[in-house]
Amino acid sequence: MKILIADDDPIIRKLLSEVLANDGHQVVAKENGKEALEEAKKQEFALLFMDVHMPVMNGLETLVAIRKLFPEIAVAMMDSYPDQLAHQAQQEGAITCMHKPFDLQEIRKIIRKVGELVAKEN
Repeated sequence: MKILIADDDPIIRKLLSEVLANDGHQVVAKENGKEALEEAKKQEFALLFMDVHMPVMNGLETLVAIRKLFPEIAVAMMDSYPDQLAHQAQQEGAITCMHKPFDLQEIRKIIRKVGELVAKEN
């Protein structure tokens, strides 16, 4: 599966990129929402893991833009602080909002769920 990661924390980007690549996925990681949006315009992704709180373009702004251009991309939000922005992200179409630190099994469960949905569509 092609997965896009958007998170301003380099440790999260590296961890998710390595784990998901080792699981056999094609992964691209970006530092903020603007970069993620530009990458989504260049290539098709099935899933986007995105931090809510990022500089330049936060996760909610990016989610709204992604939904308009690419409604088929499943978006899983990640958040260190439970707040209104995370709740609003789910209202805007995010499939879930995970709270950091998250369990890698939770990540894999989301990937399986999205993989099943993609398989049903094809």
